[in-house]
This record gives sequence, C-alpha cells and structure tokens, in this order.
Amino acid sequence: MLKVSPVPDYPTEDGCFLRGNHYSPVAVVVLLNAPYGTLPPEVQSIPPEIDKLVRVAIEMGAALSGTLQTENIGIEKIICNVVGNPNIRHLILCGNEVNGHNPGNALKALIKEGINDKRTIVGSQALTPYLFNIPLEAIKRFREQISLVDLIGEMNPEIIGKAVWSCYQENPTPFQGFILCDPGAFAENGLSCRLGWRVKHPEEIERWEIDEEFIMNIEGSLEKTGGESMKGNEKVLSLTKRLLKVTEELAEIARLCIDGLERPGEGLIEKRLEEEKPKPIMPVREEFLTEEELYFANQLRGYTGVLAAFKALDRDICHDGCSLPAAVISASKRLKNIKASLDKSSLSEKKREKLRRELDEFEGALQGLPQDTSHPCQKTVGNCSIGSGCFANASLDLLKLITEPALPPTV
Repeated sequence: MLKVSPVPDYPTEDGCFLRGNHYSPVAVVVLLNAPYGTLPPEVQSIPPEIDKLVRVAIEMGAALSGTLQTENIGIEKIICNVVGNPNIRHLILCGNEVNGHNPGNALKALIKEGINDKRTIVGSQALTPYLFNIPLEAIKRFREQISLVDLIGEMNPEIIGKAVWSCYQENPTPFQGFILCDPGAFAENGLSCRLGWRVKHPEEIERWEIDEEFIMNIEGSLEKTGGESMKGNEKVLSLTKRLLKVTEELAEIARLCIDGLERPGEGLIEKRLEEEKPKPIMPVREEFLTEEELYFANQLRGYTGVLAAFKALDRDICHDGCSLPAAVISASKRLKNIKASLDKSSLSEKKREKLRRELDEFEGALQGLPQDTSHPCQKTVGNCSIGSGCFANASLDLLKLITEPALPPTV
C-alpha cells in the first residue's frame, strides 16, 4: 500500500489538536462546546469528555485529532493540515454540534456541496460559513482527498476508537453503515498552505462585501501603497471596509428619500422598517411552500427526532434487546414508503433529488443500528428500568403525531 511523506512544514497551521502517526489514513475532528473569547478562539476550558475523545483517537492510530469550534477559520485550519498530508483519506466528525456556530453542519456541507463564487459554503446552516483565507486549490483538494465519517452526536470513546481502527484496515470493514479501509495515499503530492492575512474576523462581514474582486482590489492598492510592510496592517483593511459600508448606507438612505418624494403617500419610516425586517440568512426547509412539499418536509423533521432517540437507546439497555431492532426495521419500512410516495409526487426533479438525499442519509443511519430481533426484550427478562411503556416503540409513535398536512391524494 502506497504511503508518502507529508509536506516538510506539516502540519502547517497550529490549533487545538494532537499529532499521531503521519502515515495513518484518518484524522478526527471533535466538535467543541466550550467558552471562548474573541475570534480566533482562545479556548479557556475543554470539557474532560471532549479531551478524552481527542486522546483516544490518537491512541488508536489517527494522524491528527483535535477540536473544532468555528465554521470559518477553524475549518480553514483543518483543510490546510489535511491537504499537507496525502495519507489522510478519512475524516471522522464527532461530538455534539456547537450551538450558534454549527461548524459540524458547515463541514458536512463543504464536503458534500463545496463553495460558491462568494466563497460561502453551499447549503450550510451556520451564520458565517465563509472560507476567505485559503486557496481555492486547497478547498478542491480537501474535498477530493477525504471521505467523511459522520458521527455527529457521538461521545462514546469506544465507538470513536472503533471508527479509527476501521479506517486503517487493509480490507473493507463495515462500521455503522460505512464501509471503511485504508485506500493508500492520495494520488497527488501534498499541498503546503497557510491562512492568508485578508479576513481575520469573518463574523463582521456583510453579504454585500463578499466579493472576490473587491477583496483583490483592496490587496492590490495596499501593496502598491506600502509594499510588504502594509500587508500586515489590519487597521487599514478594516477602515476601508467600514468606509465602504458607510457609503453603501448613505446610498440606501438617498434612494429611500427619493422614493418617498416620488410617492408621497407612503411613509418613509414605515417603508424603511418594512425593508429591514429580518430575513433568514440560509433558509433550509422554509423553502417548502406547497402542501405536498410541506408533507415531505415534516416527515423528515419527524425522523430527525426518532433517529436521535434510537441512537440514545442503542447506547443503553436496548442495544441487546429486540424492541429497538424491531422499531428500526419498522422505521426503515416507513422510509421506503415515503420514497415511493416521493417518486409519485408532482415535485420537480431537483426537489425530489434533494429529498431523496436526505432520505438516503436517514436510511444509512438506520442501517448502522441493531436489526437482530432474535434477542429477548430486556423488559421481559427484567433488565429494563424505563417502566411500563417501551421507549423504542414510543419513539416511533412520534411520527404518528405529524398529522398536518396529510399525504396529498395526488401522491
């Protein structure tokens, strides 16, 4: 199996991570929910359970293992370090999602959809998923080089260790719906790249500012004015950005004044307030408008809760019983019925394909859960402490609460 040496300055970016075997095919990213100061994060405390996940991954043979807290600079650092080592072919993403930043969602969307011409991660639900500071070549290489092992929500060190172990096996190894093995080093040499100087605080960027040509023009003017000594002057860039924002606001005020004079019947203040109503930054399922679309969207929302319940049960007493496997099999059958209904729907092919991908993700997650019903129910043998009811079946019954809208008769 072909292995190569990383770039000489690997890992090119510092951060909250540990280094392991450079010839390992896997890196581990643990989502970090912890207090932090100003960006870039100055982590003040790392919960012991997260620190344990990071260390277990290295002990099991990962090349790199560390934490991720932000959806921009944090992801950029991961990209720089991964593309510097062609041996890394799998990225295990685990831990609980970071509220507000949603870097796990952003990283998944990056690998699946990439970025647009504004350097924004396509399909991300994060607030500031902008990748300004690294070359486009590095982003492209990162997406080609690695495959994602999505374990978001997983905090069990044994499972993370098993995932790492599965990634460096020579033969294809099944693991929670994934087929993992070491495919050898990526076919091209490693890339040595670091974060640029241009945008250190992406949380301050407005959408109208996200223009590649605009940023390049600022760089060019600064270099012509001050040479190398001006490159590190962040105050100049910040001042330029704020002046342009003021100009934009003044132009908007002037336009509203003109509109008010042309249509005196409309109140200027009311018009301004109407235009400044908050708009969703990245609508996800709010785009479903028709009753038929809303039906499928609500079904997917229901499966999100059911899947979370199943995963919790799998870590507890139901792992060795028959109730959870029976509920998993039933949920899989319902998914197939939804797929059949989707194929008969009147939705556009683009919308059907998007929904199919989400259904496939749920189906893959269910395949990683127990489905062997030959074991006795743990309640029957007296090991279940939940009570008179069955949590596995009750979790599945959550789908029955989704009654509006009903399945359209045309489907």
